[in-house]
Order: sequence, then C-alpha cells, then structure tokens
Amino acid sequence: MSLDVGYTLGEPSGTTLTQRLVERSPLPARQAKQIAQHLLHTLDPRRDATAPQAVCAALGIAPSAFPHDHSPPGFALWPGTVEAVARIARVVPVVTLSNVSHWDEQETDVAALLAPHLLAHHPSWQLGFAKPDARAVEIVARMHGREPAEMLHVGDSLDYDIRGALAAEAHALWITPRTPSTEALRLLAEHPGRVTVVPDLPRAVEHIEQITLPSTHMIRSSTP
Repeated sequence: MSLDVGYTLGEPSGTTLTQRLVERSPLPARQAKQIAQHLLHTLDPRRDATAPQAVCAALGIAPSAFPHDHSPPGFALWPGTVEAVARIARVVPVVTLSNVSHWDEQETDVAALLAPHLLAHHPSWQLGFAKPDARAVEIVARMHGREPAEMLHVGDSLDYDIRGALAAEAHALWITPRTPSTEALRLLAEHPGRVTVVPDLPRAVEHIEQITLPSTHMIRSSTP
C-alpha cells in the first residue's frame, strides 16, 4: 500500500517552492500547479543544471525570477499520524509515494519521521514521474514485486492521487472531508469498486484494517 504525504499525513510549515512559482506565473493557478507537478516535481537538479530554466519557461516566468534563495520549509505531521501509519503497517506493508520537489524535501526526512513503519519513501523527484502520471504508481508497485492492480494508494487529491491510481489500474482510498463534486462522482462512476471515499485519516485506517484482516492483499516487500 502507498500513502501520499502532503496534506494526507501533514503539511509544510512554510511556503513551498511550488507555491512560490505558481504565485509568480501568469497562468491560471490550477494550470500552473499542474505544470509544476509535471516538471518541477520530477527533476533532480543534481543531474540537470538547466532544470530551473525549463520550469520557468513552461510557467511563463523569466529565468531570473526563479527563487534560487528558496529556503525549504520543514514538514509537520498531523497529530496521530505516526500512530495511524503504525496501525496500517501492522496489517499491510506501507510505502510513501509523494509529489514533491528536490528543493522542498531537502529539510525533511519522511522515512525518519515515520520510522520504523515504512518499507520505503518514494518522492517524485527520485522516481522521475509525478502523480497523476500512471508511471509513478506503476514503478513503485513493481519495485516491491507487485502489479499496480494489487496496490492501494491513499491520498487527499482527486487530481493527483486518485486520477494517478486509476490511470495505473490500482485501487484508491480518497481522503476528503468535502462532498465529492459532480465531476468527481462522474469519475468514480467510471471506475466502479476502485475508489473508496473516507473523511479523514482515522477512517482510512479503519477501512484498511477492515479490508486486510485477517489476510493482506496489498503491496508487499520483495525482500524475504
């Protein structure tokens, strides 16, 4: 099973580089965010020195406007998150699958925050793919010896987590306190039985325990 990180398990304690770039882009915020997810979150600047210029060009920002002085925010887990992940890990192996830029993750060690309950942490900038690209989910599933159809992905975003899981033919658990929109309901109707909606993380944990006990069916480590 894979867990999204941002706004599923906690939130940044400050402004992210993605948010700063979206604010500077003349594009509509949703479009700018999608571009950032697709480009910024899949780049490893240690291997590509031209990455900032490419992101600025796609967002319609002058290269000189890239915030090279960006100070990555910390990441704060919400109360009860470690205990929730520990409960999930008792019934099914857990990894994290997060859309995040290299720049914003420099001050955060997600694996350490959730130790010893994770098998692995998989940020998009290391994978080279970001949700909703199906390849992000597919790669993580196969890294752990499973097919995407055997995987359950848990997250808060319809556009990224749920669409990404469905594109990979995985199952999804959508955490949202709001009533799904007409667009969301239409998407869920197109994939009957593939998405479960719960209002918060505690209810997500309860659902996972219900569907996995007494046996587990989700992603397992390929290590004996």
